[in-house]
Amino acid sequence: MKPLERRNRIRTLLSQGHSAAKIAQQLGVAPSTVYRIKSGQGAIIGDRAAYVTVGAKVTTHEKAGLDRLVRENVASSRAALLRKMTRAVGGFYDSSPAEEQFLAEAMRHLTALGGNFNQIAAALSVSVKKTGTANPSPEQIERIRQANDEVENLKKVVGAMLRNMQVKAATLHGRLSADEAGDTLDE
Repeated sequence: MKPLERRNRIRTLLSQGHSAAKIAQQLGVAPSTVYRIKSGQGAIIGDRAAYVTVGAKVTTHEKAGLDRLVRENVASSRAALLRKMTRAVGGFYDSSPAEEQFLAEAMRHLTALGGNFNQIAAALSVSVKKTGTANPSPEQIERIRQANDEVENLKKVVGAMLRNMQVKAATLHGRLSADEAGDTLDE
């Protein structure tokens, strides 16, 4: 059973009134695991922390605006939309799936480049031991130049991604500030 399935099963059994000891025995987990889930801890999903409930009163017009954005698939629910807006206005980096895929590929690529640098460094170290000087071959120099170009390109793309998020945050912050002055987000 996957951790998320186990967590959901524990919640279901708790809601049905089963004791923590019985649930732990049935699912083969420690009772402390059941108590942690019962108290709302351990709700970490991926790299995101457990949620804390924050309440806010909105007008019917504002609720309609939130519902419209949910219907337009900006987010899956009003709560998800409000979290997304909070992250954006707070300056948190909230990457899209395409950006996450790009960043994962970039990390793999940078790891491979690190391996290439280690190979070149090892070859130069052998050269120093044999001849007393490092004599890089033209091929090694070219590999280093290519790697540098690739790193520079990655820096440009990642920089553009971060600037894009900053612009989004500034735009949303400006719209929210204007809303406090009496304007609305729907205008």
